[in-house]
Amino acid sequence: MSSLEQGDGVERREARGVRGDAHQSALAAGQKDWSSEAESPGDAVAGFRDADEPQLLIDPEDGRIVDANEAAARFYGWPRATLRTFRIDRLNVLPWADIVTRMQEALQQPATRFVFLHRFADHQVRLVEVVTGPVQVGGRTFLRSTVRDLGEVLARLPDFEAVARRYRALIEQLPAVVYAEEVAPPHRKVYVSPAAERLLGWPPERLQVDRVTWYEQYVLPEDRVWALHQEEQTDCSGEPFRVEYRFRTGDGRVVWLRDEAILVPDEHGRPWIWHGLLTDITQQKRLEARLQRELAFHNVLLGIASNLVAVTSERLEATLSTILADVGQFLAVDILVLFCCQDGRVTLLGSWHADDPSHALHWPDDCTLADLTWFREQLEQRQLIALVTLEQLAEEAKAERTVLERLGICSLVTVPLFASGQLLGCLVAAQQRERRLWSEEEIDLLTLVGQLITAAVLQRRAEQVEAQHHAWLRATVLASPDALLVLDSEGTVRFASPASRSVLGIESHALIDRPLAAFIADPERFQRWLAEVLLPDRATRIELGLTERPSRVVEISGIDLRTDPHIAGIVLSVRDVTERYRAQQLLRERATRDALTGLVNRFGFLEALESYRPAAADEALGVLCCDLERFSALNDAISWEAGDAALRSVATRLRHTPEALLAARLEADRFAVLLRAGDRQRLIRVAAQLLEALSDWYDVGGEEVYLSMRGGLALVEPEDSPVAVLRRAEIAFQASKQRQRERLAVFDPELYQASVDRQALERDLRRALEQGDLRLHYQPVVDLASGRIVSLEALVRWQHPVRGAVSPGVFVPLAEVTGLISQLTQWVLLQACRQLRGWLRLGLASDLTVSVNLSPTDFLYIDVPQLAEDVLEVTGLAAERLTLELTESAMLDPAVSRERLERLRALGVAVVIDDFGAGYSSLGYLKRLPVNGIKLDRELIVDIGEDAASEAVVRSVLELARSLQLSVTAEGIEHERQLVLLRALGCDYGQGFAIAKPLPPEAIVDLLRGRR
Repeated sequence: MSSLEQGDGVERREARGVRGDAHQSALAAGQKDWSSEAESPGDAVAGFRDADEPQLLIDPEDGRIVDANEAAARFYGWPRATLRTFRIDRLNVLPWADIVTRMQEALQQPATRFVFLHRFADHQVRLVEVVTGPVQVGGRTFLRSTVRDLGEVLARLPDFEAVARRYRALIEQLPAVVYAEEVAPPHRKVYVSPAAERLLGWPPERLQVDRVTWYEQYVLPEDRVWALHQEEQTDCSGEPFRVEYRFRTGDGRVVWLRDEAILVPDEHGRPWIWHGLLTDITQQKRLEARLQRELAFHNVLLGIASNLVAVTSERLEATLSTILADVGQFLAVDILVLFCCQDGRVTLLGSWHADDPSHALHWPDDCTLADLTWFREQLEQRQLIALVTLEQLAEEAKAERTVLERLGICSLVTVPLFASGQLLGCLVAAQQRERRLWSEEEIDLLTLVGQLITAAVLQRRAEQVEAQHHAWLRATVLASPDALLVLDSEGTVRFASPASRSVLGIESHALIDRPLAAFIADPERFQRWLAEVLLPDRATRIELGLTERPSRVVEISGIDLRTDPHIAGIVLSVRDVTERYRAQQLLRERATRDALTGLVNRFGFLEALESYRPAAADEALGVLCCDLERFSALNDAISWEAGDAALRSVATRLRHTPEALLAARLEADRFAVLLRAGDRQRLIRVAAQLLEALSDWYDVGGEEVYLSMRGGLALVEPEDSPVAVLRRAEIAFQASKQRQRERLAVFDPELYQASVDRQALERDLRRALEQGDLRLHYQPVVDLASGRIVSLEALVRWQHPVRGAVSPGVFVPLAEVTGLISQLTQWVLLQACRQLRGWLRLGLASDLTVSVNLSPTDFLYIDVPQLAEDVLEVTGLAAERLTLELTESAMLDPAVSRERLERLRALGVAVVIDDFGAGYSSLGYLKRLPVNGIKLDRELIVDIGEDAASEAVVRSVLELARSLQLSVTAEGIEHERQLVLLRALGCDYGQGFAIAKPLPPEAIVDLLRGRR
């Protein structure tokens, strides 16, 4: 019989005993006995027997159930006869005293509603609603109770099923077990949630036992007494209950449970039931235990660190012995040993063993690391060695096993100690009595202890090295030719090296306790340097004169170490740099001054300009940038010496100009002058007058020559930098050169904007080249006799994202000026050859060539033949498919031109002279150069057919070209009449809008396909 059934049997006997006593009392009082089934008191109550809902008739004097209808029997699961043997507390879980109180309340009202927990025959406890009131039967008063399952009542409410499902799911999915326990002895758990089986391994019904059974069957004995006592105390106080104990689960595990419960009152505020929660806190308990272990772990480390921090070199060995003892006792090992590995030998640095003297370790004196090969390799590879048994040693560790067996060791952990990549030693914990499985925490502790010991040993070694360094430093200070000083925060000398006498002219002892500024020629500057410039993180320098040695200059370098507790001062090094200072002054003079004129140069002008700013609102400053017109002609006509004399004469006049605050020779014949006047208009007049005055006759080498000056003026604003002012003056100067009638140009925003636009366009062009934003179009070249396309000229196009289409006439000259032309040419050459090669693969250009223009800069300053060879190799294009077009100006250096043209011819690349007739227009040099043809400039073509002279020129060029066996291409053909006439004159090839305009690659593809 289960404990639950045993409890039921006891309650049945108690109920029968009560009923028997009441039965005897009723007979003695002459009352009618209703125990007979034939004589049921319910028969005397209207509708009692036939009611659909469960009906109970209860005697309020003793709580006996004197009658029950069939609905009640079905509801509770007991036969009517059994129910009539019960006292009401067999069903109601409340204490008997509370039940009596509620029966007395019910007698006072016709109908009273209660909510109770009732027991059922299937051992369930459910929430029921009881509506009860007094009825008279045979001269006696009974309580007629109608019972409803509150769950069924609630189920009829709107959305109850959904709410119930959610609540049930919540209870079942909680990571805890929910329970309900009676408030009265034996404190039976009347409800245990289904989570019990998942979390505790017991079916819920197995756990629905009384409190004593709960603790005896499921709680560990060591927790049983005190936990039960604590729970009984809360029965008296009614306070929330909370206790933690170990619980034996259905699958044999032992877990820690937190048992929490609160006392829930009924609607009248009386204790009704305990609602509780069982939470598995095993992980928390494990964490707490681990934290306790770690706390002890950290306390050990803290003690070790504290001992090592304060240890001196003399006490290091004794401190290490103490540390080994503390760690050995904490870990409860037999042996803890610290080895030093040096020069291949293993030396015992310190050891500890348990109280048993047999555990003492006697390391063999003849044992070296060379003998323990496997051991040494593991340590040098920073490998930690953890052995539970010596059988775990590798096969090659025979020597190690022999040594360990000789020492009686059966388990060990070895932690290597490293510093700066060097093996310093190892820390060994060992067992001699029994094998041991080493935990991670133990290994971590040994590792950290090893690191602390390593740091301490290194610190002691560092202190020894530092002491040696201090000795060396003292010797260095005594031997240094520089004076070394230490000042306090007020600048007073606290230390001075012996070299102070030779550097400062004062004995070192005479400097002590005196301010160093008293010996400096410029004390205010020195004090500012100390206060504002001297930094704690880096040394700074200053050069100053001395009061005791006026002709000498010293360099003082220092660092602020007032925050260093060992120094607490400013450390200075004073060096005599007189000779260096004089040399620097001479070099500076040469670097900032023009040797020819004696004026400052560009660098000196910018440096001096930094200190000039308009002093007041009624003062205007401006920079005039000017140069001599046709100065190169003067040099060529007379001599370079005459040119130099002219420049010196101009410089002399500038020096004597009253309004000139500063004059400079910037370069060649260009000068800059800083002018001052009352306002802007006066400043412009002063600049114009100065140019007028400088444009005069000069005596140059005994000859009178007239020199004319032209310039640009820019005003100096307070916020301007010298570079910006000079740049604006030079922009204005460039503008003046374009204005033939005006000698002076004044900078304005338009000039600046033009310069800015040019710079912006240059930047955008550079970015376009880098990002591949340029595109190639191709203009067909045709055989004028047959009309067949024979070549395609590659023409670069630029579609700017903001400016739109930028004309090649704008960006190509810009590329030539800025040096981008070579990069642009290489890109065009590569793209054009690659494109033609692609068309050849498609079978569209079997008889075509491609021509690419080269600038004179490209041809003269880069290795064009090598570039062409590289591009042809990369693209796979045959050399005879490529034609390079050069202007006549590229041929001005015949030697260079011929050498490169010969290499191109040897390579197989054709060369054509472009824009022929626009330059020197001489066929004479052509017969000496290996070129393949010429291209007539469009200026020769434009008037052909309308102007006889133009036609005659073209005719003669064609005849001479034929005699030199050069092909002739006419470009710029825009009208049909030009095309007809050129064909009649026998011109070989032509191109222009009258034939085809430049087309993008996709249009060329269509054109070539149409040609097929």
